[in-house]
Amino acid sequence: MKNYIEIIKKRRSYYNLSEDVDLSNEEIKYLVEDVMNVTPSHMNSQTTRIVLLFDEKSKEFWNKVNETFDNKIKEEKFHGFYHAKGTALFFIDTDEIKKQEKDIPSYKEYFETWGHHSAAMLELNLWQALRDENIGASNQHYNPVIDSWVKEDYNLPASWELIAEMPFGKIEEEAEAKEKKAIEEILKVFE
Repeated sequence: MKNYIEIIKKRRSYYNLSEDVDLSNEEIKYLVEDVMNVTPSHMNSQTTRIVLLFDEKSKEFWNKVNETFDNKIKEEKFHGFYHAKGTALFFIDTDEIKKQEKDIPSYKEYFETWGHHSAAMLELNLWQALRDENIGASNQHYNPVIDSWVKEDYNLPASWELIAEMPFGKIEEEAEAKEKKAIEEILKVFE
């Protein structure tokens, strides 16, 4: 338990990233596959999809994101995103969600929310697994502004809804500590 808590404590939003990681692209791909295979999803639905971009493909992606935002991404963030080893794009397959809604109508209003819960678990698990390998990352949300060209550029099904972008790479600068609320404000215990 203590080991796992230490991994969680190390997971931060890292923006100053570089390509110089200890794992190969192939090793990172296998890590992503392992995380995808062990992360739970609602009713084992596996509605989350990932597109993995490495090296030049990741740089091209961030250049296009920045252009889409009229080159207004903060310089220090863009620098880290651009120079990162790679980027994981997270999607929810809405066709899978619609199928669940049709197959189990009594839960129809919940499947979209549960799909986002499943995706969030996968995002966090990957973020922590990368950090355990001394690779930093951050979770970004430039969607839905970039959605149309992302689907076109990567020839993705129309049903794939982009929900997050995760640049990852060597940590060049430690993240600043963030202020936390008093635990008594956010946790209630009844015995």
